[in-house]
Amino acid sequence: MAVNSIELAIRTHQGLVRTRNQDSFKVDAGLGIIVLADGMGGHRSGEVASRVAVEAAIADLLPAQREDLGDGTQSLLRVGHAAEVANRALLDMCVMHPELSGMGTTVVLAIFRDGRIYHAHVGDSRLYRVRYGRMRRLTRDHSLIQRVIDDGVFLNRAEAREAGIRDNVLTRSLGMQRQADVDVGDALLEVGDTYLICSDGLHGMLPDSLIAKILRDPHGDLEEQVENLLGAALAAGGNDNVTAILARPILA
Repeated sequence: MAVNSIELAIRTHQGLVRTRNQDSFKVDAGLGIIVLADGMGGHRSGEVASRVAVEAAIADLLPAQREDLGDGTQSLLRVGHAAEVANRALLDMCVMHPELSGMGTTVVLAIFRDGRIYHAHVGDSRLYRVRYGRMRRLTRDHSLIQRVIDDGVFLNRAEAREAGIRDNVLTRSLGMQRQADVDVGDALLEVGDTYLICSDGLHGMLPDSLIAKILRDPHGDLEEQVENLLGAALAAGGNDNVTAILARPILA
């Protein structure tokens, strides 16, 4: 398999309400790796949770990408394993530092190789793909509001919100239990694809239609697009930490 390098543009901001930024990320453009986590917890523990998770996940992903190892099945298993490694790292940190007990984080991660993207996630940080001007979400939120919609209790998010269901109540996160419940997936890359990995501080403030409008030009400048995403999230209120990572795979 051949690793696909990526063109990247990144913005992160604490938002207009929060006093700390509990989002963390690490990327390697040359090796085609992205990891993003959105931490939760009391005084500073959310920052710790996201940082620990990101560092553990990327450390697990780097060796195989550097050595260009594995086929498609192994790559899919690898992204899931990286999320599980991040979960164990969180739990181990809580054992060593009991004052951090109860911290948790979302995670979404991706590797690009052999003309495909392999991804894993836990929580409500998201991965989107924009192709030919059309946007598709590749992850499904692990949240209460998503569950009640999936179960048919409400038709859409607007109805659920009117009933008092909050967007940020998670049904899964890293740090909740010893065995992480991780969703994984993969998809074929095409020339001109743009991938967005973001925390809920972006997608919680902006409708998908606006995100898609900002990203619709497949030849658009990534730095300009990611700056426009951040600006729109802050203009909409900036109620949470915001992180947006845009990736465009480099294909022969």
